[in-house]
Amino acid sequence: MEKRALLAFVLSLLVVTIWSYLFVPQEKPRGPVREIQEESKEQSVQAHALPQPERVSLELPEQEGGDFQEELVEITTPLYVAVLSTSTATIQSWRLTRYREGLEDGSPSIELVRAGGRALELTAQGPMATEMAKVRFRTDAGSRNVDATSRARTIRAFAFLEGGGRIEKEFTFYPDRYVVDVVVKACDGEGRPLAERVGLALSYPKSELSTKSGVFAGPVALSPHGFEELDVSKQAGRSMEAKWGGVALHYFLSAIVPSGPGRKDLFLEESKGTLKVTLWVDSKRENGCEYRFLGYFGPKSIEDLKAAGEDLDKALHLGFFDIIARPLLLSMKFINEYTHNYGIAIIVLTIVIKLIFWPLTHKSFASMREMQRLQPRIKQIRERFKHDREQLNREMMLLYKTHKINPLGGCLPMLLQIPVFFALYKALMDSIELRHAPFVFWIKDLSAPDYLLRFPPGVSFFGIEGIGPLPLLMGASMVIQQKMTPSTGDPTQAKVMMLMPIFFTFLFISFPSGLVLYWLMNNVLSIVQQVYINARLD
Repeated sequence: MEKRALLAFVLSLLVVTIWSYLFVPQEKPRGPVREIQEESKEQSVQAHALPQPERVSLELPEQEGGDFQEELVEITTPLYVAVLSTSTATIQSWRLTRYREGLEDGSPSIELVRAGGRALELTAQGPMATEMAKVRFRTDAGSRNVDATSRARTIRAFAFLEGGGRIEKEFTFYPDRYVVDVVVKACDGEGRPLAERVGLALSYPKSELSTKSGVFAGPVALSPHGFEELDVSKQAGRSMEAKWGGVALHYFLSAIVPSGPGRKDLFLEESKGTLKVTLWVDSKRENGCEYRFLGYFGPKSIEDLKAAGEDLDKALHLGFFDIIARPLLLSMKFINEYTHNYGIAIIVLTIVIKLIFWPLTHKSFASMREMQRLQPRIKQIRERFKHDREQLNREMMLLYKTHKINPLGGCLPMLLQIPVFFALYKALMDSIELRHAPFVFWIKDLSAPDYLLRFPPGVSFFGIEGIGPLPLLMGASMVIQQKMTPSTGDPTQAKVMMLMPIFFTFLFISFPSGLVLYWLMNNVLSIVQQVYINARLD
């Protein structure tokens, strides 16, 4: 039974991994990713006790006239540098100063919104929608730099419509969060709403939305049913109710959160290789002409997402066992505060988990040893009653009762540990904290495979680009563990189980080195425990 349980677990992991390699599109080299996160301005200021935002007013003439000119305002904070176009009143660039594309010296900062792009673009529905779409915001000021390193800063842009209508977009940037508050005011000459619905949109090139090793990359939303990863082929051209929505990648998120009264909906559209996500809010009497949104461009870390509020932390989706994976991730981060090395934190966390499961594992190993000792008797009973199934079962149960052995004793403790393994697997696979985090010696990035010896450029084998000591040590530890594990005497199962180290070594070669480190340490601790149990039972 214990062999079958382990075999089922191993084969399940094997199938999932092979499926992700053979049938999931591999990630193409791409530039930086983009992310948008929102939080209410009032909550943000209160939570962080910031002074009132300083306004940088981009005043317009009282009437239209003259040529529209593209003017750029660069906003600098300790976390990012954003570029705002005063012509379109959109974010054209957003670079993260604390995250870089690579480990090499001089690697550029990740650019979540690329130069020339548009994020937080105004869109509307209603009789004035066409005219609002063509509007151009203008100022009488030239390009400038705005310093937001110590306090929140607010920038305003205006546009006028024929007939006295006026549109205003107000952006508030904060020095300690990846958040921008957006307030839209769209009124006609008599102070009535210009549109039936108002929305903000973000666009993302589909070429940069790829999936690797089972990590989802694409549109997401928080609907009344919970967090959802959206299928573009099914959702494109359709509207759905959503508290917030955007685009999620491996380590980053782009999201828009509308606030205030009225129904909120997400609309997904695909055009010319671009994915566009729009978050709509209805015009309600309570709104007047004012609509509030929240935008976030930054990492998918628990702290940053929680700071933004609005349940954006649900975007850090750690799989079916999220309820277990999240505490494990927080525990690893807590340990790292003392070790200052995520590799050591993984080792310490592995030891703690092993100690917690020590009694169950001890019981499992002891039961397997007893089952091994009874194999000659079990074989005799099966031969004697091979034509009488009922009598065979009665004799087997009598044997187990006589020797006080539970046939499920070796399998159940192992099954209880499977959710913890998969939860930690997801926590290590999706944790941005491991991105570019060094361990020791040649391991400079715990989120990358251990490719100490790389193949020649352009050469790969099933996506594998090199080989390193860590997965080989992991495979060797599995061989030792297999040799020490009590056998049930089934030669077919024994042969299959001895092939597992080869399969796992091959699969783990391209896994993040942090995950391989966990598996290696778990195997080493299991070997130590097996030696201890064998010494006590012999």
